[in-house]
Amino acid sequence: MITLGICIPTYKRPSFLRRCVLSAIESAEGQAIRVFIADDSTSDVNTAVLAEICAAHPFVRVHRNAVNLGIDANIQMAVDICDCDFAWLIGEDDIFLPGAVAHMHALVQEVKAPFVFANYAFVGDDPGQRLGQALQDDAADGPMDAERFLSTHLWAAGFLGGCVVRRSAWARTDPRPYQGTYYTHVGRIAEIIADAGTAHVSTACSVGNRVEGDDTFTWKNDSYGVFFGFLKMCSVAAARRPAFAPAMQAAGRALERRYRWLSIRLATRLRSQRAYDYAQYRKYLRNSSLSPVKKIIMLGISVTPPAIFEPLVRAYRARRRHA
Repeated sequence: MITLGICIPTYKRPSFLRRCVLSAIESAEGQAIRVFIADDSTSDVNTAVLAEICAAHPFVRVHRNAVNLGIDANIQMAVDICDCDFAWLIGEDDIFLPGAVAHMHALVQEVKAPFVFANYAFVGDDPGQRLGQALQDDAADGPMDAERFLSTHLWAAGFLGGCVVRRSAWARTDPRPYQGTYYTHVGRIAEIIADAGTAHVSTACSVGNRVEGDDTFTWKNDSYGVFFGFLKMCSVAAARRPAFAPAMQAAGRALERRYRWLSIRLATRLRSQRAYDYAQYRKYLRNSSLSPVKKIIMLGISVTPPAIFEPLVRAYRARRRHA
């Protein structure tokens, strides 16, 4: 039987971690899975929850890092400690939707591709509140040509919960060229897909990706570094797999279209969450290709007190929920 491991990189959010692990177990519906947790806290903040989980579920394995690795390297650690045939990554504050793990367990028994993309829903603090989904209902389900997947869907693999990767293929890739991009796992996956010539897409929403609420983004002190990091990852992957360079360039453009990460609206939202500031403007936007007028606006947003934007963002979210 092909085995499936759930891989969770975690950092100082025990209540979310408990919820994530329990959602995996419930979603498996009795299918045999294993759970691998890479704890980057370097403190005792997760100790009680981890002890509770391991006592109740002996198939959960915990690795505590001796030093803080940072989010990108800890993602790699979560997969590296997995000894199953397939590793399914997920963020600690996200959840598996009902029946999704059981469905994926059945799918990996027969899938030929070394990477499966698991579609996901965007949710608020209440997982039952769906705000949208990554791939829309008209997306193709099943095997997909590598060039097409990289061009059109790779952006969505930036979210951990969308990534189910064959461990043997993962082990043949090198994380070092992608260090510092925030997207080492996506760069490795891009190489895996390019080498195989195919990926597999599962269009049913499998994971609830929490995009609202307190402490949503663990990388919020470098939000624009994350966005520009995706472009850097695409450039590295294009250099390492030249035949797929156009596809990787298209992947970067797809991310920009999807998130509009150079938009005034996103800058306003990030500032309201204290995830955008003058330091980021100076490092990433001041010398970018933005127009002079837009640079002035982005500069103004970066130094405006976040409290001024908070009611505007709340009103926008409320309107979207009732749309």
